[in-house]
Amino acid sequence: MQVITRLADLAEPQSYDVVVIGAGGAGLSAALVAAIEGARVLLVEHTAYVGGTTALSAGTTWVPGTHHSAKVNPTDTLADAAHYLDNAVGERSPAALRQAFLETGPEAVRYIETQSEVKYRPYAKHPDYISDLAGSTLTGRALEPMPFDGRLLGELFALIRPPIPEFTVLGGMMVDRNDINHLLGMTQSLASFRHSLKIVLRHARDRLGHSRGTRLVMGNALVARLLYSLAQHDKVSLALNTAVTDIERGADGVEAITLSQQGQQRRVQVKGGVILASGGFNRSPALRKAMLGEVDMSWCPAAPGHTGQAQELARGLGAHYGPSHDTNAFWAPVSLRKRADGSTAAFPHFVMDRAKPGMLTVNQAGDRFVNESTSYHLFALRMQQSLADGHAAADVPAYLICDARALRKYGLGMVRPGGSGLGPFIADGYLTEAD
Repeated sequence: MQVITRLADLAEPQSYDVVVIGAGGAGLSAALVAAIEGARVLLVEHTAYVGGTTALSAGTTWVPGTHHSAKVNPTDTLADAAHYLDNAVGERSPAALRQAFLETGPEAVRYIETQSEVKYRPYAKHPDYISDLAGSTLTGRALEPMPFDGRLLGELFALIRPPIPEFTVLGGMMVDRNDINHLLGMTQSLASFRHSLKIVLRHARDRLGHSRGTRLVMGNALVARLLYSLAQHDKVSLALNTAVTDIERGADGVEAITLSQQGQQRRVQVKGGVILASGGFNRSPALRKAMLGEVDMSWCPAAPGHTGQAQELARGLGAHYGPSHDTNAFWAPVSLRKRADGSTAAFPHFVMDRAKPGMLTVNQAGDRFVNESTSYHLFALRMQQSLADGHAAADVPAYLICDARALRKYGLGMVRPGGSGLGPFIADGYLTEAD
């Protein structure tokens, strides 16, 4: 794989079978499959990093019926999964499309694992998000990427978008749910002590030569595995800090694109097709206002490259958005705190605190208004309901309340479990305490 830092470095001829716009999880996957099938691929990324929001996430892939699923939930069937999707989605998407996903999803997982270094494992305690619907299950359908040794990437390691700092410990050590359980139980179990000691010592060695830990988990692990696999293909070029400013369409489809980088432009011919995988539009004020109304998006924790530019190019070629249903975005509640460098941390409350015993959510009137254990998306939608009803934003901001015992056991947002070091959080207003 060739990494292009200047457009002048584009190899001749400047013609590719497949051009992929966006190097997040979807774009990396599309480029990898095209490369596996023998195509000459150009992967274009608007920012300095690969990984997009995938690198900041848990990296979970929801695919029912895989060979991994059978290990932890052998009684689950695709019919059950179809029933769940029928109840969760209904007429908001074509039934044939959902069925195609269910039938080919297991094949896709096996293909990518066989043909590359992308490897998954089932997470035994990962229920479907709307678990009260018929057809839902408590385990088996969600796959997480296996941890990856970032040292194998060499210089490419620096290209992976770092995780949200508040999701790491000890100055850049990534931890997944399994690690967290061991770290919390290290004084109670010899196995947990050994596991904790192993990853902490590994991190200490990493910091001698790296700015952060190289033991990658969750979304960073998935991105690293995709990038490592792409690097094995010599017909792939990766252009960073590069925008696509024009897509030319001819009688037989897309014929060329125009790349822009630091005032330079290059026209690149396309023989096969262009794949748009550039993410959403959360960094576009105009599109946010048009599609999401007046909701404040100042603190969106997603990756910064989601400008919606590629979507606008596609619309210029005749593409259009599908019908709106419940909402035009995926949502999550976040809490905010100033970092030492003056930036503001936006911490997504996905699963580690608000759904745990001892946690309570109230609005500004002090009323509990939502089930704390619901999915982060539905949780945030409920927070916005007062806006949709035309009332004052009584539920924004909302407040998470817990007692000292729950705080010690589970932590709260950016506050780590254990219950120590609360002073700075209380002093700056992130935490409020009462007798």
